[in-house]
Amino acid sequence: MDNAPLTLDQITQETRDATLQVHSAQERLEDRDFLATVHQTVELLGRRFNELLASLSPADRMSAERAVGRRVADVRRMASLLPKVPVPTASSTPDRQVSGASLVGERRITGVSWTHDRRAPTSGLHVGGEVEAWCGKCEGLKTHNVVAMVGDTPRQVLCQACSSRHNFRTGPARKRETAEGATAGGTDRRVAVDPEAAKRAETQRALATELASASDVRSFNPKERYKAGEIISHPEYGRGKIENVLRSSLLVRFSRAGLKPLMLQ
Repeated sequence: MDNAPLTLDQITQETRDATLQVHSAQERLEDRDFLATVHQTVELLGRRFNELLASLSPADRMSAERAVGRRVADVRRMASLLPKVPVPTASSTPDRQVSGASLVGERRITGVSWTHDRRAPTSGLHVGGEVEAWCGKCEGLKTHNVVAMVGDTPRQVLCQACSSRHNFRTGPARKRETAEGATAGGTDRRVAVDPEAAKRAETQRALATELASASDVRSFNPKERYKAGEIISHPEYGRGKIENVLRSSLLVRFSRAGLKPLMLQ
């Protein structure tokens, strides 16, 4: 990677090369110098891709995002899972070489943190500063501006690519388990059912079936006389079944309107 004017073809090729290096690093986790080189390569790729986007028009920037943006985000996410190797300093112990690659077969004694901590380095971060974070809208790692901090850690960030504001994170949020697949301690989570409600629902379904299949249906006329159990058709409530006959009214249960009194003349 050099400082020549950036082109989309160059970034595409650099992304392929970086991807191959990351895959190789996954098989060479004991080679600290190689891991450090891979991290530097991926970091430089991200900066150069952002520089390319900044130099393009909005239309070309969108095309570049579609063409290579997802692949750049993928290789950076894979690199973030590799062990972190701190940059050597002058205070390193004598057995560590400050610069240059290690000799073949050389085993360095100085300890290195091999934790898989995926949090982005937060030293020097401040509100208004820039930080790499995962943007759910862009579906990838993007450069963000810090808009809120909790101690030394970013709390909320603003994506420079899509201007969306969200909580700081370095990877995609976990998908919530569906109600059907969620389990607790090996036992299915079941929603408690009210027996009375279930009984009422079953009665309602049976009534709707009876009313729909009835062939002897009388149109309601307040001047006529009726008997309990008859099926009538009301102009407002539709079909219903007479439950009780009083001197001047009927109690009729309709499938949609429920129990209704109907006045007689």
